[in-house]
Amino acid sequence: MQVRKRYLDNIRWITQVFVVLYHVFYMYNGEGVQGGLGKITGLPVQHYDIVLYAIYPWLMMVLFIVSGIASRLYLERHADKEFFRSRTTKLLVPVTIGLFVFQFLQGYVNMALGDAFTSMQQLPPVAKYLIMCLSGIGVLWYLQILWVFSVLLLLVRKIEKDRLWRLGARTNIVALLALGAVVWASAQVLNTPVIIVYRFGLYGVLFFLGYFVFSHDEVMAAVKKYFPLFLLLAAGLGVAFCVLYFGQNFAAEPVNKSPLFVLYGWF
Repeated sequence: MQVRKRYLDNIRWITQVFVVLYHVFYMYNGEGVQGGLGKITGLPVQHYDIVLYAIYPWLMMVLFIVSGIASRLYLERHADKEFFRSRTTKLLVPVTIGLFVFQFLQGYVNMALGDAFTSMQQLPPVAKYLIMCLSGIGVLWYLQILWVFSVLLLLVRKIEKDRLWRLGARTNIVALLALGAVVWASAQVLNTPVIIVYRFGLYGVLFFLGYFVFSHDEVMAAVKKYFPLFLLLAAGLGVAFCVLYFGQNFAAEPVNKSPLFVLYGWF
């Protein structure tokens, strides 16, 4: 158990390094992905933006799978009530306080850079404040969605009684490959129309796959055994994705629903 915890910790910190790297390029991207300062060079094409295309598809997928695994490990040693209390204290409370006390400042900066206040002059101060909070939500959306999935997990556990979890131990290489179709299908549904990071279908399936499938030692052993195959698939799909979609908004439809986007992220 301790070895696996270190393994998950390693995945977390490595992924967090990529999160920072991604946002450095994201702030100054010239590909039409809004939220940062935008293009600041005189280059006709910022070829280094390819880093964004190489990282974005799999970044959050990894985090939600790891979150599902971590939830299983926690619930093996704690009661459901402790899990709910822990997730509420660590996720919901910081999100609520952060959103309404601090994140409106980021929202103000984002809206000022986008010259959004010129079209909001007639709005009352309270409405402007709420819009600034939503505009500045930043990375807090991840914590919000994770809390929702954690609550849903407790409801699912009461129904499935570990039957589905035990079935997940039988997942083999063929099933792992086939699950790519399930992940792609989930990316097509439950996506919010305005704030595009809220992808409840895709991230929900990944979270529950982390809990029911990847929390098993047998499955992780299969992943390790066939890692060269997965790496080859990911490399091929990644190159194809970058070549085909470079210059398009990779974070929005239809790119973020495309088979290349989803399967590259999955493998």
